[in-house]
Amino acid sequence: MPRAGSARAKILLALLPVALLLSALTLLRPAPSGGSTLRIATTTSLDATGLLAALKSEFERRHPGVEVTWVALGTGQALEVARRGDVDLVLTHDRPLEDEFIRQGYGVHGVSFACNEFVVVGPPEDPAGVSGARDAVVAFRRIADAGDRGVAVFVSRGDRSGTHLRELRIWEEAGIDPRGRPWYRETGQGMAQTLLVADQLRGYTLADASTYAKFRGRVGLRVLFRGDPRLLNVYRAVLVNPERFPWVNYNLAFEYVRFLVSPDGQRVIAEYEVGDAKPFQACFGRLGELGVQDPYEEEQVAFWASQLKG
Repeated sequence: MPRAGSARAKILLALLPVALLLSALTLLRPAPSGGSTLRIATTTSLDATGLLAALKSEFERRHPGVEVTWVALGTGQALEVARRGDVDLVLTHDRPLEDEFIRQGYGVHGVSFACNEFVVVGPPEDPAGVSGARDAVVAFRRIADAGDRGVAVFVSRGDRSGTHLRELRIWEEAGIDPRGRPWYRETGQGMAQTLLVADQLRGYTLADASTYAKFRGRVGLRVLFRGDPRLLNVYRAVLVNPERFPWVNYNLAFEYVRFLVSPDGQRVIAEYEVGDAKPFQACFGRLGELGVQDPYEEEQVAFWASQLKG
């Protein structure tokens, strides 16, 4: 049975306003004297896993005097920050929101640079029988059924992040509206905090595999379902449009994305380790082989490939 009302879970849920404030303050740090600052709004998983720090180290080594800074938020919040022109670049993972951001003129030259997968994690005893599901939709239906019987809890990020939005689409495909049900809890927090809350409640959650790999030693949750094409998780870089926000550091953001999609940047991504795992794949120019057909992506892959020749 899930342990509802855990004191630790309540404390974690209360930390959101402080966490968001501290994250936002990182954008206000001054640039180093004589250098340039790149401001990024990023999804939390790239930050929590340490991949962004590894990319920062390599990029700054190649560009002395440059400082890469970021604020880690859910994808929806990250794009809202960019809509105000408060950052130079976004790194996110929800294609519909990113497409809207570009279509409305806020972003340009969006391109995929990394990917991993979402996984359904939960207690080892698996009271909902998720491990035997044939696909993610069936897995979610089993969780809902077990929740209605009082033997399971599902913990959602509830923060308009790419992970949360993917979760909602699976619920919709399953024909279930979980909101307001006693077994459905929303943290309003990032993936790491949500994993900790799910662990306290002995519940299920949808997680990106990279953050789970980072925190699996701290939680008793296990991967119970994976491998559905619905769970492919693609990270995309989108430059903030300098025609809309003339003050953004477009040139530096452009150089950073060129590094991300270069052989050296892709190598950092592919070889980055979390424990004994390499949780990210280098995905520049590879979406087609992963089953994603997208004319805009093909156009932007050609554009960025041409920039690598210069």
